[in-house]
Amino acid sequence: MENEINNAKQLLILGNGFDKACGLNSDYSDFFNERFSKIDKKSIINTLLRHKPNNHGSIRNFNAYGLGNQKFYNFDGKYENKVNYFDLLFIATQKYIQMNETWSDIEQILQEILQFIYKEDPSSKNKSFNNYKFNSDKEILTFKNFLLHIFSNTSTDKTIKKALEEYERLFGKFITTEINKQSLYMTNVKYKLNQLIKEESDVLSFNYSATPLLDSELSNIDLLHDWYNVHGLSRWGSDYRTIAVHKTHNNNVILPKPIFGISKYDQTNDQFLSVNDPIYQFTKNNRRKEKIERMKRGYNFLNYRISSNIDLVTIFGHSLGMADYDYFKNIFQKLDLANGNLKLEIYYYGKDDKILEDNFKRMLEEYSHTVSMNRDDLYSKLCNEKRVIFKNSKIIE
Repeated sequence: MENEINNAKQLLILGNGFDKACGLNSDYSDFFNERFSKIDKKSIINTLLRHKPNNHGSIRNFNAYGLGNQKFYNFDGKYENKVNYFDLLFIATQKYIQMNETWSDIEQILQEILQFIYKEDPSSKNKSFNNYKFNSDKEILTFKNFLLHIFSNTSTDKTIKKALEEYERLFGKFITTEINKQSLYMTNVKYKLNQLIKEESDVLSFNYSATPLLDSELSNIDLLHDWYNVHGLSRWGSDYRTIAVHKTHNNNVILPKPIFGISKYDQTNDQFLSVNDPIYQFTKNNRRKEKIERMKRGYNFLNYRISSNIDLVTIFGHSLGMADYDYFKNIFQKLDLANGNLKLEIYYYGKDDKILEDNFKRMLEEYSHTVSMNRDDLYSKLCNEKRVIFKNSKIIE
């Protein structure tokens, strides 16, 4: 989808809030509610904690622990007792931590869990999970013990990454099922896009769902130029690839599976992860690079470029969390946010304008270092020049 010349003037950035506004049940909580609908979290945790991980085989062999009656939904219409390491992580998270299950929250807790697993020095442990609410100190200790129990020394990088890839495929099946269930979803997507697009536009989607490659409803939208799903697609199998080949007239098309990952930015320690950090391999940036490398001989769907002609960036349904800062930093630098004429319009839902404003300022805090400006001065400059505007999403309902 990359052309030699791109005259797009608008960049539309879509987050999960866009899919939700279009009627798609695409939250992690929706996924967990189905995946865990027939399990007993307390029974699983208590049983596993009573046994050594290799006492009767793999920690994932539920039959060996007398847990064969615990069934996970696999989004193929079946329940089975095949468990994933990340099932166990999120079972414990749901049981012990009082938190929202938004995308940014899940990515942050996943980062802290990986930090805890890989960095077992006392100082790291003492700082772990301090930003989360537990019912008691005992539950904090049980939660940490469970994490170290399921990710014992026998759990290698390769094993954990393989489990993560399995979980990505499961989530892809879930999103595909939701798309097929929601008959008006694509109609709503098309309607909202027509409301948001003001001039020739590229779309940078952080969702795994809609794409003109597979959805004919989106192919004839006026002014829509290029479309990139930067973290892959839920629909990536051979049947969908055939559709994409016919659409692009390119036999080398490879549709990437969904990509999960953590942020390069470590909020706990207020710094960016070093490439030598053991958990850097799980960052979105690194996982995208791995997928792009595997696809280098094919149609490189994950690679995107920002048109130098962009003068308006429209953000809808994205939390502006630091997990995706790399993408925004690239945009800010390429389009010279600090000194150019770039305008940002950021759509918020309900009373989330203050949350988005704070998150945007956090991004500016990092970006301002690269342009030798004070964050507050930069934000005031953008506001005074009317180059950043927050808008209520109700105006396009």
